[in-house]
Amino acid sequence: MDIVLATSDVYSKPALVTLKSVFINNRNVDVLNIHYVGNGLTENNKNLLIGLTEEYGRKIFFYEIPKECENIGGLLRTNPIVYSYCYFQDILPVSVNKVLLLEGDTIVVKDLTEMFNTDISEFYLAATDDLQSKYCKRRVGINEHSAYFNSGVMLINLKKMREDNFSEKITPLIKSGKAKFMYEVQDELNVMLENQVKILSPKYNCTTAIFLFKYKDMLSYRRPSTCCSEKEFEEAKKDPVIVHFTRNQIIQSRPWMEECNHPYREYYMKMREGTAAENEPLWKTDRNWKNRFAFWVYSKVSKKLVAVTLGVVRAFLYPLVLYKYILR
Repeated sequence: MDIVLATSDVYSKPALVTLKSVFINNRNVDVLNIHYVGNGLTENNKNLLIGLTEEYGRKIFFYEIPKECENIGGLLRTNPIVYSYCYFQDILPVSVNKVLLLEGDTIVVKDLTEMFNTDISEFYLAATDDLQSKYCKRRVGINEHSAYFNSGVMLINLKKMREDNFSEKITPLIKSGKAKFMYEVQDELNVMLENQVKILSPKYNCTTAIFLFKYKDMLSYRRPSTCCSEKEFEEAKKDPVIVHFTRNQIIQSRPWMEECNHPYREYYMKMREGTAAENEPLWKTDRNWKNRFAFWVYSKVSKKLVAVTLGVVRAFLYPLVLYKYILR
C-alpha cells in the first residue's frame, strides 16, 4: 500500500496525526509506504515524521515540490503544494503504479485495504462526489450532470497518468488560469478529468457537511445536481473510513484549532496523543461573526433553516453573483 501526503511545513504537525491514524488502523498491511511531498519542510519536522513512521515499522520517502508548482500565479485560497497533486506520476518512482492521497486535514478511522484495492484500471483516479450545485459546476466548466469530485482524498492510477502523458495535458490548463473558481487545483482536475473518475462511497471521504445534516437537509444545503444515495450518506455518517475536516459556513475550526465543534474532534485528539503534535498549542480560531452566528442558529434554532438559507447563498448566489466580489 502506497500513501502520499503533500504539505507545507506548518501543516506537517497535523499530518503526523493523519499518519498515526493510518498506522494504527492498518497494522494488517504487510508493506505500507509513505511518500511525503513537502514545501520547505524543516529538518526537525522531517525527523519527526521519520520517527513516527519508524515507530510503527514503516518506511517514508521525501520529495520536494516541483519547481513548476512554486511559480503558479493567481492562487486564491491554497498553498502551491497542492499543485503537486497533478504531478505525482512524475514525482514518485515509476515502480509505484497506484497511490492513495490523504490530505493533512484527514483522519483514518478504519482499515484502508478495501478502498486501496478498488479497481481503477480504466480510470485516472477514484474519489467521492463533493455535492455541488449545477450552477457551481457550470461556473467551473463542467456539465451539471457530471460528478464534481473532492480532491482531498484520491486513489490515483499513476500508471495510466504516465501512459497518457497527463502532465503535458494538465499543465496548459493550469497556466491558463481558466478553471480556477472554487478550489483551484480541484477545479482544474475536475475539468481535465470530467467523467473519467470512479466515484466512491462518501464513507471514504466523509466531509464535515455530511455530519451536520440529515440527508434531506443536506440536499437543501448543497443543492447537488449529482449525489450519493440516502443509504450511502447515512452509512458514511455512521461508519466512516476516512473523516475529512473540511471547513464550511457552520464549522470553520479544525481539531488542531481552538473552538472546534466537529463530532470527530475527540477521536482526532486521541490520535494526537503520543505524537510530537500533542504538546503543540492549538491554533487560534479564524471563525468570524457570520460563522459564529450560523453555528448558533444551527445549534439552537433550526438546522433546516440554516440548510435552506445557506443553500441559497452557496448553491445559487455565490456561483452566479457573489464570487465576483469574494474572489476577484
